[in-house]
Amino acid sequence: MSETNGMSDTKKQLIKLVIEMFPIVLFFYAYDAKDMESVYLATKVFMGAMVLSMIASKFVFGKIGLILWISGGLVALLGGATIYFHNDLFIKMKPTILYSFFAITLLGGLVFGKAFLKNVFEAGFPPMPYEAWKTLSFRFGIFYIFNAILNEIIHRNFAFDTWIATKLWLFMPLSLLFMMAQMPMLMKYMDIKEDG
Repeated sequence: MSETNGMSDTKKQLIKLVIEMFPIVLFFYAYDAKDMESVYLATKVFMGAMVLSMIASKFVFGKIGLILWISGGLVALLGGATIYFHNDLFIKMKPTILYSFFAITLLGGLVFGKAFLKNVFEAGFPPMPYEAWKTLSFRFGIFYIFNAILNEIIHRNFAFDTWIATKLWLFMPLSLLFMMAQMPMLMKYMDIKEDG
């Protein structure tokens, strides 16, 4: 049963962000830079926390979002491979695979006249015409390609500690800046809604 009745969209988005960030925060907490073996403990914690996030999403929102399902599946698969093969390469590739999947889905959808971003974000965005969703889908697709390439460059050329730090100090700020850069377009449609 959903617990979000009467909750504002802003509060819903904030809770959603907390649920999605919970596994990453626990991964940081469990990882000890002085002990590379802690990568495997942190990966197990990450996998367990992902399950808890999915349960929390079901309890709070009445469903588990598609992105959380995909991310959870990748964490289970690549986290399991990291532990089984005792090789941190698998968990480092998880963001690359996830970003690439999103990019291919969004840009591939545009080729076939589908703006899949609308299915994910429509509830939290103002009413917009298809052309606006098409523009946003293209921008997000390119942004995800950039993130996938950046993750590959970092994990192949820098120490694990540096790669971990970029999750918090590089990729999150980049995502916030990217979202802020979309605000002028979104505000235009918010203004139209208010004027109407």
